[in-house]
Amino acid sequence: MLVHAPLHAFANEHRRVSELEFEQIRGDALNLGVCCIVADCLAAKLSKALKIRRNLQKDMFKSWPAGGSRLKRTFHLYVSVFVASLGLGTYVYFIPVFAQTLGASFLDLGFIGSANSISYAIAPMLIGYFADRLNRAWLFALSIAINAMATICLVPAKSVGDVVLIRLIGGVGYGLFWPTSEVLVTDLTSANTRVREMGVYGVAWASGFLIGPTIGGAIIQNLGFTMLFFISTALVSLALLPSFFWLIPQYRRSTSAVEGFSGNLSTIRRLLPWYVMTSCYGTIFGVTVAILPGYANSINIVPAMIGSLFTAFGISRILSFSMSERYLRFGEKKALSIVSAVLVVSLGVLAGFPSYLGFLVSMIMIGGCFGVIFPITISLISRHFPQERLGAAVGSYEAMFAVGFTVGPLLGGAIAAVNVSLAFFTTSFFAIAMLILVRIGHTHAGAAIKVAQNAEVE
Repeated sequence: MLVHAPLHAFANEHRRVSELEFEQIRGDALNLGVCCIVADCLAAKLSKALKIRRNLQKDMFKSWPAGGSRLKRTFHLYVSVFVASLGLGTYVYFIPVFAQTLGASFLDLGFIGSANSISYAIAPMLIGYFADRLNRAWLFALSIAINAMATICLVPAKSVGDVVLIRLIGGVGYGLFWPTSEVLVTDLTSANTRVREMGVYGVAWASGFLIGPTIGGAIIQNLGFTMLFFISTALVSLALLPSFFWLIPQYRRSTSAVEGFSGNLSTIRRLLPWYVMTSCYGTIFGVTVAILPGYANSINIVPAMIGSLFTAFGISRILSFSMSERYLRFGEKKALSIVSAVLVVSLGVLAGFPSYLGFLVSMIMIGGCFGVIFPITISLISRHFPQERLGAAVGSYEAMFAVGFTVGPLLGGAIAAVNVSLAFFTTSFFAIAMLILVRIGHTHAGAAIKVAQNAEVE
């Protein structure tokens, strides 16, 4: 018995150790089983998410006419738009100041602004017609080349008449540049995402016009107007590189049938209040760009400080563009009503407080308002046109904007020749008209949607 006692003790101890190991192994197995179940669930969800992503990507790339990566094309387009806008923004706001060095009056500044706008008003409808029938990427490249030519032609300008003639050419370049770039953007988007995409496009060109005035003001202060025009020409020409190397080779024109002009006219008639509102917006924009630099110069604000005013204007506009989709939460009607009311106030500040601080506050307010108006109105108008008539949609929008952009400098310049503050007070009535047209236009736009839906059902 004494001999076997240690053996029994050893056996019992071994049994307890085995039971503990067994329990530990069983626990590990249970944990492993739970982990496998969780991993299996996660794998199923990941597979489902990847499948949804693949479907979204397929839908995303369907709307571009043919071949290549849609996102790459959009990026190259935005890069080209930014560089061209940087070159234009470097000098365009200083044309009134340059003209004043040649002896221009406020009335002359109005004629210079309108010269650019007259050709800009005529060109978009014609360009929109061709944009529905020709290669839009080549038209976009042509617009950049014309703008570069109009910029370099300012170097030998010796009189106000020379500047007026050159701005007529510049208006053709503008009339090509904006409609073709906007049509290329709408080519890539559905009606539901168009406001957001126009906001991104707006950030691209507004960033150029944001940085440009500060650079231009510094160049004028240190190197003069001649070097300003040379550098601006080089920047605008640089925008051709993304177009020639990436955008044009990858773009394939859609072969969809295009309806006659009568179909465009019927849609335009239904949306007439929105077009009139767009002209009012163009009038305010025209007065701001054509008259304000001369107004600031007349109260001894130096070119670098004038550039900073338009830089503040650009920053505010970019911030509005970047948040464009959020404004739709308030509804198109309410968002446009609010910004129209803010425009009334900001134009009143320009008229009543002629100082750098007053101008700065006003330009921030105006820039923010313009950043809301552009993506909402162009999206609202373009979504009532079928895909094959997007060129006509954007062309009609730009043409109506250009009408206001022509009237504004002429009207503002004529009034500013008597009293420059009164010019901006008078312009505020166009913002009041916008408030009224928002209500009318909202109702008519709703009717246009119903007509389009009924046409689809039939």
